Parts: sequence; structure tokens; C-alpha cells
Amino acid sequence: MASTNGFLESTSPSNTRWKILIALLCVLVLGLYTFLPQNTAKTDPQSPQFFSQAMQKFKTAFYCEATGVAIETDNSIPTCTEPVTKVVFIKTHKTASTTLASIIERYGYTRNLSFALGNTDHVLADQDIFTRSIVEKSPPPLRGDKRVYDMLTNHARYNRPEMDAVVPNARYITILREPSKQLESAFSYFRMAHSLKIDNHPNALQLFMKNPRKYMAEKFFFWWQGRNGQIFDLGLDHVHHDDVYTVDYKIRQLEHEMDLVLITEHIDESLILLRNVFCWDMDDILYISNNIRSKKLRYKVSDTLRNKMLDWNADDVKLYQHFNRTLWRKVAEYGPRFQQDLQEFRNRQREVMSQCVELDKKAIVQNDLEERYVLKENTSSLCENLWRGDKTFTTLLREKQTRGRVLSVPST
Repeated sequence: MASTNGFLESTSPSNTRWKILIALLCVLVLGLYTFLPQNTAKTDPQSPQFFSQAMQKFKTAFYCEATGVAIETDNSIPTCTEPVTKVVFIKTHKTASTTLASIIERYGYTRNLSFALGNTDHVLADQDIFTRSIVEKSPPPLRGDKRVYDMLTNHARYNRPEMDAVVPNARYITILREPSKQLESAFSYFRMAHSLKIDNHPNALQLFMKNPRKYMAEKFFFWWQGRNGQIFDLGLDHVHHDDVYTVDYKIRQLEHEMDLVLITEHIDESLILLRNVFCWDMDDILYISNNIRSKKLRYKVSDTLRNKMLDWNADDVKLYQHFNRTLWRKVAEYGPRFQQDLQEFRNRQREVMSQCVELDKKAIVQNDLEERYVLKENTSSLCENLWRGDKTFTTLLREKQTRGRVLSVPST
């Protein structure tokens, strides 16, 4: 029996051609499966049984039983041989992105890496797409004369060619949150009800969702976060949000261009994958949550209201479901050591939280918008760096790059 590179076996040329055709059909079916929406409950597993099943399901090859043809596939996670120091983080709104930005900024700050920064605050481009001209007045990098940097972590709408020009040869990551939770958080945090003059209503979010197109036409403060805010941050303008083909194309583009998409609801699992992709140490991914929204700024969301929000944010739902499936596929590909690494990380996380902050105390900051853990007195430099948020790190990085000195910064 003849063999061709171990992929196809046949007893005659005609059988080989027939099997190739059927094999191509299998590939097509697999591709359609990847992009078709699936039940989130089935792709958002919590039980340990999922992992043993997933390990069996996602191999480096799949088998088309109709023909007896085995087809090799590449499900590998991007890997590295040394720690990654070139990173672009697409900072989506109200997704725990400030906490993730702080992790990356801490890594860069303690290793004297250079960041592409804006003139004053931690926002480069909220509504407009990113262009390299936005960072023309950024403090120069600590090394070299060219205006190229190691990292970009501040808010900036995704634009790959322009970002590549500023941070060449970078790994790209972003983070997504369940869309109804993200919309509720954005609606309250950006005080959209106040801008729309409906904040006297007992549930302004519910009122907004009765006729969202009417309110969106008013172009209120942060209106672009009122619908599909996450795919908007990732570069898709609102004019395309009702175009199914364009949305699907955008998701396929992101699948190709992002090295990792983290999921807010599974942040610890996501960070283990990040550590693997970046070749970082366990302590590099530790965190103390930042920008915790005040309990005063939360709306009651019934099942009916949540379903309306999901329908209204259908593009973000499709985006989230796609990359939630991708996350769990990558967990399966990680191998049986994943659970051990996850437990080690969570144990270490509990240690530093107990060591660094008053667990039963939070301070109200940012005009009652946020709560923050209170740092213990006389704590270590590691705790101080873990506690620092995106805004603080941006200020420190700007000062360091403005002075133009490479400092020796303690990380522990």
C-alpha cells in the first residue's frame, strides 16, 4: 500500500483523487465549525472533566471517519525561546484592561523598556483610529535615536500597520469581556445616563435599551461605547456593525493577527497562557486589581434586559464567543500541566494579596467612580509595583523617558 508523506494512503490513483476531494471537504467542515456561533455554555466549561475531554478532542491531527483520511492541523500556541519584550496591548474599555495594562507596564518599567506614550494622560486614541503621529511627541525611547519603542499599552484603537511602525516585531494581545457585562459597566462608569439626561429614571440602562438607536443618535459622552464597544476598540467602525460579512471578516483578521486574546471571566487561565506565550516568570503575571467600579455605579440587569443587551451587541457577542472558544482550545493544547500551573499561580496570588494589601479595606477614589485596595504600611517594592495602576505607571514611564536615564528599579 503506497503512502504520501504519511497523510493519505490509497491503492490506486483514482482512489487517491477521491480521498483528496473528501479530505478537502473535511477541512471545509472544520473551518465552518470554527466560525459558526456555538452555545457559550458548552464552550465556557468550569469542571475538571472538561480538560480531560478537551485533551482528547484537540490533537495535532483530526480524522475524517467517512474516508479513513487523517489530516494534520496546527493548533499550536505561539511559543518563544526567550522572554518577550516587544508587546502591543489593545486596551479595550471596561474589561479589566487596566489591571492587565499594569501587569505589562510593571514588567517594562522594572526592566527599563521604552513605551509609546501620549502627551499627558494614559489615553492615546479613544474614538479615532491609532496613527503613528499620535505618539510623535512621546518622550523618546531610553535607547537608540529612532522613534521606535518596546511597548504600547495605553488606550488606542487597533490599527496594525501604524502600530507596527511604532513597536516593530511585537506580540499583540487584547482582552474581551462578556458583552452584556461590559455594556453595563461602560454605561455606568462613563455616566451615559447623565449625558442623556435620563439619570433620574430608576433604571436608566433599562430605559436606554428600550430604544437604543434613538439615544445613540445623540452622540453623547463616550457614545461609541454604547454598542459593540469591544470590536470598535479593535478597529471596526460603527458604520459596519450591521454588516455580517464585514464583522466575520474582522474576526478572522483578529484571529490571524492576535497572538493571544484574554477573557476577563477567566483572567487567571488567560494569564497562564500569557506567561507561556511570553516566556515570563510566575511573579511577572501577579496582579492587584485596579479600577474596581464602585458599588454605587451598578445597574440591576434582569434576564430580559440582558438578552436585549446581547441582541444589541451582537457583534461583540460573536467576537467574544469566538475567542472564548479559542481560549479553551489553547488551554487544551497547553497539556496536562495547565491545572498544576494554574493552582501554583493562584496560591502565589493569595500570598501576595495577603502580604501587600488590607483585604478587608478599600478606598474610594476617582470621584466615587472606583474602589482600590489599601496598601499595607512599610511593604515591599514588589507590593508597591503590584498596587500601581495604569495611570501611575504611565506617569512614571513618562518621567523616566523624559529624563532619558536608564534607572536601576527594584522589582522585589
